[in-house]
Amino acid sequence: MHLRTLPQFVFIFCLACFFLTTNGFAGSLEQFTTVHTRVVWVQEQGQGTDTFALGENLKLMGFDSRDGKGERVILPETGNFYKSFFTPDGQKIVVSNRRLHEIYLVDFEKGGKKKLGQGVAVDVWKDPATDIVWVYALAGNGPENIYFTTHPLIRFPLEHPEQREKVWDKTPLSWSNFDLSRDGKFAGGLFPWPHAGILLFEKNTWKQYGKGCWTALSPDSSAILWVFDGLHRNLNFVNPFTAEFWSTNINNAPGIGGYEVYHPRWSNHVRYLTMTGPYVEGEGGNKITGGGKKVEVYIGRFSPDLKKVEDWFQLTHNKLADFYPEVWLENGSLSTLSAAPQTPVPFATRTGGLEWPSTRKSLVFVWENVLAENKLDEKSVLGFSQFRVTAKQKARFNRFLEMDLQGGGFVADWPSEKATLLINRNQFFGFELLFTPETSGKNTSGPILRFREKGKMQGVALFQQGEHLGLEISSTDRPAVREEIPVVLRSGRPVHLLIELLKDRVKVFADGRLLLEHAGKGSYPGFMKDAELLFGSLDHPETGIDGAISHVALYSSEVQEKELAGNVRVVTGELEARKAVDSLHFKGELIEASSVPAPDDLGAYRRALVVNRYRILDQNENNDVREILVAQWAVLDRKVLPEAEKFVPGSLAELTVEKIDDHPELEGERLMMDMFDPDLDIYYQVD
Repeated sequence: MHLRTLPQFVFIFCLACFFLTTNGFAGSLEQFTTVHTRVVWVQEQGQGTDTFALGENLKLMGFDSRDGKGERVILPETGNFYKSFFTPDGQKIVVSNRRLHEIYLVDFEKGGKKKLGQGVAVDVWKDPATDIVWVYALAGNGPENIYFTTHPLIRFPLEHPEQREKVWDKTPLSWSNFDLSRDGKFAGGLFPWPHAGILLFEKNTWKQYGKGCWTALSPDSSAILWVFDGLHRNLNFVNPFTAEFWSTNINNAPGIGGYEVYHPRWSNHVRYLTMTGPYVEGEGGNKITGGGKKVEVYIGRFSPDLKKVEDWFQLTHNKLADFYPEVWLENGSLSTLSAAPQTPVPFATRTGGLEWPSTRKSLVFVWENVLAENKLDEKSVLGFSQFRVTAKQKARFNRFLEMDLQGGGFVADWPSEKATLLINRNQFFGFELLFTPETSGKNTSGPILRFREKGKMQGVALFQQGEHLGLEISSTDRPAVREEIPVVLRSGRPVHLLIELLKDRVKVFADGRLLLEHAGKGSYPGFMKDAELLFGSLDHPETGIDGAISHVALYSSEVQEKELAGNVRVVTGELEARKAVDSLHFKGELIEASSVPAPDDLGAYRRALVVNRYRILDQNENNDVREILVAQWAVLDRKVLPEAEKFVPGSLAELTVEKIDDHPELEGERLMMDMFDPDLDIYYQVD
């Protein structure tokens, strides 16, 4: 090269370096997405521990694949900026101040903000029929916490924020995420956390499809829902039209290192998602609250079937924590996964096409299992009602999604005053359940179900005494009536029960047969005003029974013979579908332990498992596994278990385990895992 041309070469080289520096990274983003792409997120300016964006040390950040500015500040001030949403054209941002409950409109390029009113925005949606852009928000009065709120869901046109209308107030909703389908027929969310499901606007109801956090609904009209798992590593998908379920890992991106990720969110394009991570700070397996300056924004591209993430792109490279990203792709609103049927089909097919319970006209409580909808609609005697049970002491749910009474019990969440009023008015109380005893020895004794005045011992109690069932009815103004029910209990054999207490008699059915009827001997104790519904032994869990309960229904009027026959047919028919799973019993040495979290570090979770690594010591020809990962309970009912203190490397244990995939009841439970080994399956301790 001639020396006189060297300055020109150096100039051109430096100019090229300049454009590579300013535009090269942005160009890489567009090469990854193939179209003009914009991203907005919030960035904490301190130590990076404000994972939920509740503080006032946050900045609103943006990235445009074409402006050459890289990561940039959209608004100069530091304050509280919560979750952001692009308008459909990608020109503006709707963002909220969650501390003040105010919603703003911000220009992505120019900055500046315009107040849109009170509330916290949860989605922005364009009506395809009218082209009106709507802002959906949680606004109004009611209790709230960092996980969910009872504020109603409202909406208003972006151009006329004063024109507000109520959309949903039947259940509390969680803050993240709430997504409308493109056609506006569905919305995905938490109703509230951890109950994940799909809202059907045309029917003004919702259907539960799992448990977990950070749901997202596909941005087209296919209504495919994902639920973030308790490991904070996988997305559990459901297609409500086909009843197909699958799981997709998202913590395998380069730079994540198998650690937890957070803030997963679908973009406006069906093939692209975003998230933040890795979360490596703090003690124990729950590192989300630790945040940290290593948390960056990632964008992923799904395979066409959503079964895996084909490739990842790390958007941010800075020394501050980045949270709550939102990604907009040009023409992303035209992307589709598949043509959605017009009417969803039930994802669970009932035996013989029957439903349980076969009648709902007098129901005041219904709880089928932990993943069922467990609700009544507006036409019920209680109006719209959602029912739940809360595990106490060491009680938990089993793999058949039932209440497992071993070591504790459950408390029902229901509109007790209204329900008790109806029961008193009719002078009738009936309850149905499926009970499966795990032991039936003569020393087995304890309550199965209790219906009693709050704070008092009198009421109705169904209990197990060895191989037999007993019924006790007591009140403050008459002696207790105790009746032995002539049914023989056998370990592991379910029995369907219906017990009806009328003004002047008691009737007991087992598996549809009338076993006992007495006139004038046992009757409904009409003294109650506000009754509580309890399952298992809550007063003395160490002496309670070991059994399981499901298909619980409380009635305020008699169940007809035909209705009872239908209920028995459905419930007992479903028992045939229960399959045995392979279990592994071994003696092992704990060689690597995950940290046990403090209950206060679990946020709204009441229970937590930790994953520990064991070396199997008693090998045989049928078992060639040398090491195994085992999920073990460490926290139940917000108390650290004494046995968790033994999770120390070098300790020996004898365990019975089953593959964790065979235990759907663990979906949505908090699962801590400090280790990462994709070659080993995770098992669950069942003994």
